[in-house]
Amino acid sequence: MRIMMKSAKVALMTVLTVLAVSCKDTDVFDPDAPLPGGDETSEKVANTFDFSTIQNVNLSVDYSAFKLYGPVQFSVYNQNPFVGEDEFEQLDSSIIPIFSDFTDADGKFSKSVKLPAYAQHLYVVTGNFFVSDYLIEADVKNGAAKAVATKPAAARNSSMYVTRAEETYTDDVATIPSLSSLVDVQGNVIPTGQKYKIWKSYLGKWSETSGRPQYINNTTNPKLVFSGEDFASLCETVSDALNSNAPCHEEYRAQPDLTLQEESEVSITVIGGSTCWNSSLGYYYYTEDTKPTKPEDLNIVMLFPNTQCGGWKKMKSNYDYQNSVALHAGDVVQLMYYPNIANNSMDNATTKFPKGTKIGFILKTHAWGMKGNAYQIKGYNSSKAFFNMWGTSTDGASYTEGLRCPPFDKDKEYNDNYKYLNTDGESRIAKFAYVKNDNEKYAIVSFEDACSDQDYDDLVFALKPNVFTPIPEIVPQKTSTFSVYGYEDLWPKKGDYDLNDVIVESEHEKISIKKSPDKVFKLVQESFKLTTYQNYVELKSGLALTLHTPVQPSSVVTKIKHKKTGIEEEVSFKVENNGTDNVYYLTSDVTANLGDTYIIQLNYSVGQTSSDLASIDPFIYREEDGNQTWQVHIPFEAPAPRMKFGYFHTEDDLSVPDRNIFFVRDTDYPFAFHLFGTKIDNFELLLKPENESVPVSTLFPLFLDWAKSKGTQHADWYLFPRESN
Repeated sequence: MRIMMKSAKVALMTVLTVLAVSCKDTDVFDPDAPLPGGDETSEKVANTFDFSTIQNVNLSVDYSAFKLYGPVQFSVYNQNPFVGEDEFEQLDSSIIPIFSDFTDADGKFSKSVKLPAYAQHLYVVTGNFFVSDYLIEADVKNGAAKAVATKPAAARNSSMYVTRAEETYTDDVATIPSLSSLVDVQGNVIPTGQKYKIWKSYLGKWSETSGRPQYINNTTNPKLVFSGEDFASLCETVSDALNSNAPCHEEYRAQPDLTLQEESEVSITVIGGSTCWNSSLGYYYYTEDTKPTKPEDLNIVMLFPNTQCGGWKKMKSNYDYQNSVALHAGDVVQLMYYPNIANNSMDNATTKFPKGTKIGFILKTHAWGMKGNAYQIKGYNSSKAFFNMWGTSTDGASYTEGLRCPPFDKDKEYNDNYKYLNTDGESRIAKFAYVKNDNEKYAIVSFEDACSDQDYDDLVFALKPNVFTPIPEIVPQKTSTFSVYGYEDLWPKKGDYDLNDVIVESEHEKISIKKSPDKVFKLVQESFKLTTYQNYVELKSGLALTLHTPVQPSSVVTKIKHKKTGIEEEVSFKVENNGTDNVYYLTSDVTANLGDTYIIQLNYSVGQTSSDLASIDPFIYREEDGNQTWQVHIPFEAPAPRMKFGYFHTEDDLSVPDRNIFFVRDTDYPFAFHLFGTKIDNFELLLKPENESVPVSTLFPLFLDWAKSKGTQHADWYLFPRESN
């Protein structure tokens, strides 16, 4: 170990959020009293435990069983992050991942990573659109863990519909009664409940069994069909843009309808979908002068009576779609323009849409499923669900009334857990671009069927040609991990052992984009953030950190986010060089601006790999006479420059600077600790004023078992606080 070393205990730590809470200089706790759970001895021997909860794990993740279109983003949890039952389980956003990264382009990942020491059974989660095995588990054994995703049972693939010779077809929209009108809880049309005009079946007929249109692949214009290479790139873009276990980016949702920049023919190409509902899709068009403002303004042409693609990730082996899958990836339909559609006429129909035409889409949730021959889910097999939901791409034109979502309560007409009613008629569509080159940008459209999530991957398709605007490009990928630090501010004296004089919650935020030509995600930005919270300190301590950068960033931006206004302001922190590293002094008094966030942002003009992550060693300090500082670091971590070495090996400290041993003592209570993979939410007891000067072992009964075992037992001690009286 070297004085200038980077502490191995803190490497790979993530963005910091600092919370300060301090014991008073005039302690209620008697420092000369016997330690709780510990014995005083005349011969002091330094505790060799580093009071850290980090383990190094050789992690292997493999998604290569699936047909992939680039790297797969995944997250690792120490507990199952899904809530709910069977097909309707959802990711609980309050459960944070302990690690996140990307595979290579082949879907494989193999690296040594840092995980919390208590994490012995891992849950590996991905929201990748093309990976149906979204949750895989693995055990940590002998410092390694291997998680391998597998394809679904072959029986599930048998649900794909195959056209039969005896197939019958219809263009009668009345066979889908809920397309335009409200239905009651039994699925019967409410006579006075019409909300939309009757849809037009102008494009042609569809199978009465599956809903698959006869007009699939109805174009002979090669310019309206994506090549195999382009289709793969479309899928790659979808893989990067959508996460089935997370809300869709607002940048994709806050977009107006697509507008043609020139007269053009138009086609759509199906990419896929992930939903249990068998919905219906229509399209409509208008100009700026005839923009619809309410549902009844739309003149809708039936596009897909049944949008089911058979790609639902949560499909269980004991269910199937009962031959009601209608669409396949790569299906193409050319749209038609009917200039007299408002008069219910197909006269003068043409394949050419005029310049300036805006094209919109509407999804009627589970309209085909309401026919009764669709895939059945337990819970509404015996009585039809109540689905009065229309989602459009035009703000003001969507409509929802009394949508029931699972799990159903048979004693209630409406289900209480329905969360995303679009009562203002807002759009339920996302749009983003596949960029082939600077002159070719193709629109990808994805729908949310508005049930119980906001992932917007229930139906995904692309449009041709590249004459639409506006279309946002893919936003960078963002991941975060967390840590908590605690410090005693009486060092090197005996303290009250509450370990809450300064508490630091750390979040390491990483932003990555895909770099060509290898098409792997590279790190382009890291941020370390430190936020101070209410405390009860009388001693005035500052907050600082040593920043370790394996690769020199192209720029470093330092900011403060003010709690009162929420505004981020660029500032200049005091910086000192420490060999190859820099020390940033964020504040000389953590109590001065409680709730403010200190931010250090690293930008990289050339993308870096995850093995090049920066890291930080936070510490508290006070200025001393003669330009020296009093500092407290986690055990064994070397001090920063200007440390007053005269404090070492005095009072209760057993540091040996000549042997590079720092900030250690002989008890089971450290001067500071580092807990990896957790957030401040688990430490509410430490932040309460009534617990000031109460030893941490009193608030967390398993703390001493962890400390005495040198971290081999109860590494998750902080997840089990004392029960409230």
